Amino acid sequence: MGKAVAAVGDFIGGLGTVGATLLFGVTGFLIASSRPTFDAETRATEFSYRTDAGLPIPFGRVPYAGDVNYRVTYDATNRYQSIFATLAASGPIQSIVSFAADDELTSFDGVLNKATNGEHSGAMWLQTKLGTQPQTALTSPTGSGAGIPAPNWTADHKASGRAVYCLTMLENSKFSEFPGGIVKPRFILEGVYGWDPRLDTTWPGGSGSCRLEDPTTWVWIDNPGLAALNWAIGRWEGLSASYTPDRYGVPYDCSLVAGIGSSLDGIDVAAFVTAANVSDANGWTVAAVPTSTDDKYEVLTKLLAACGAEPSRKAGRISCIVHTEEVASVVTVTGADTNGPVRLSFGQSRIKRRNTAIPRCWLESANWEMTPREPITDAAWVAADGGERGTGFDLPYVPDEDQAAQLTYYELANRREPIQGTVPFRAHMRRIEPGDCFTFAEPGFLLDGVKVRCLNRSYDPMTGGVEITFRQETDAKHAAALAQVGVAPPAVTPDAPPGPYVEPPSSFSVSVAGATVTLEWRNPGTLFDATRRYRGASSVFGSATLIGGSVGALLENRTATDTPGAGTWFYWVTSVDADGNESVPVGPASAVLADLMLTEPGDFLLAESGAFINLG
Repeated sequence: MGKAVAAVGDFIGGLGTVGATLLFGVTGFLIASSRPTFDAETRATEFSYRTDAGLPIPFGRVPYAGDVNYRVTYDATNRYQSIFATLAASGPIQSIVSFAADDELTSFDGVLNKATNGEHSGAMWLQTKLGTQPQTALTSPTGSGAGIPAPNWTADHKASGRAVYCLTMLENSKFSEFPGGIVKPRFILEGVYGWDPRLDTTWPGGSGSCRLEDPTTWVWIDNPGLAALNWAIGRWEGLSASYTPDRYGVPYDCSLVAGIGSSLDGIDVAAFVTAANVSDANGWTVAAVPTSTDDKYEVLTKLLAACGAEPSRKAGRISCIVHTEEVASVVTVTGADTNGPVRLSFGQSRIKRRNTAIPRCWLESANWEMTPREPITDAAWVAADGGERGTGFDLPYVPDEDQAAQLTYYELANRREPIQGTVPFRAHMRRIEPGDCFTFAEPGFLLDGVKVRCLNRSYDPMTGGVEITFRQETDAKHAAALAQVGVAPPAVTPDAPPGPYVEPPSSFSVSVAGATVTLEWRNPGTLFDATRRYRGASSVFGSATLIGGSVGALLENRTATDTPGAGTWFYWVTSVDADGNESVPVGPASAVLADLMLTEPGDFLLAESGAFINLG
């Protein structure tokens, strides 16, 4: 340790600066891979009646129940009930995949929109719209048995840009069709479209017809990097007057309904493209339903977490750092590049360090619940820490268990990088940007030959100095992370419940008189049906034979006799209840009987004294 201090001192002292600041034994400052843990994404499967509910923006394949806009009961007998609700804003969405009522998958015919299967077949209707711009209003169901249109709902109730539905239910004359008043709906959606700069020929490096200013050219989004980019751009609705023919939902030319709404100049698009490319390369997707009232930065953080990235700043622009790709070192630095003392922290203390984590993700196969998977760990970490040290890791926008396992390994590995620090550089080092890797090359310096990743960069225009916060970067973690597989925890088979308790008899004993064995016991003190007596030639109850039974009062002292013949015998007593449930056996009590069957005059009996008695 002392040698390391001297080496750093020599390195920085030779630069003509004030001395090194080396922080040993510090538990570690907040590194860039540290992300908050979020609550489970449960609201998407809950039916909302809130009038102030935020506008939902579904990304990827997701469930959603809907936010009620209007609910009415009507008809002369009030047997019809219709619900008009919103599934998504800033549409159109790609599709409505399926509908379930009270978790029962239900289909509807394409003419009358009437349920054709399930518990409510023939008594339920569904109309939907995908949220095109412009879009006409939903209508009440029509056709045989559909009743009258819902009152106070007209063609003026348009829903441009909103994926919406009308669910109508018909109660029967016995009021038994919908005893809960309303079914619990759940739709599976393929969510909104968005701009992909990789498919835009007008964008540097892009190739294709996708254009930011023409939403009709956008692509469906299930990529977390693209979802984060489009959230930063914002989600827009309404007519744009800047184009002929008319365009709708054009960013910056219509009405912002959700997302951050930053100008394109305020976004580091290239960084989000990197996140999108990493997601595609690893097969990572996103499933999320943020709303217009959610914290915008928290949503951006959660979207990026689905591909192992996190929000950052670059020259004042919204950017991100991707921690889940191997990056080549862009430059080698020496002492001549620095402009002050290097401050180092040697990772977290062993007490705070974690080597195992249980990932939880949002799985369709688990009925869209936040579902834990088997712990993710590394044997080398556990050995280094002297045992398993666990934690949890929630990924509420991740819909795949393998993806969750890989991201969890990355999270642990990044937190366990052994060295973090801050180093001031001269002005020419401004080319190092967050996410870039560089390598120290200074003989005798502690970090000589070590590759590090820039986590944050700050520039002082007054002095021209650049301060970079970095973390050591171990390339081997990438292959190890991508080899992880999400595994469901083993199923737990509960133990069979114990049988009813039956109180056994007590005070059990046996005695022998000649050829007769007398059994004595006391009946149980709780209600019973009968007592049973067992006899066997061994002391194992399982081989015994039932020889009789009796009844009697509670706590009554009882006796019974038995003449089993010569030999050693073992006895038990039990009690049974009216249902045939039997108590544990009481015993064994043993009895030894001699052979007394002497039938001929002149036979002898061997007495206990050893003398023979002539029976004459």
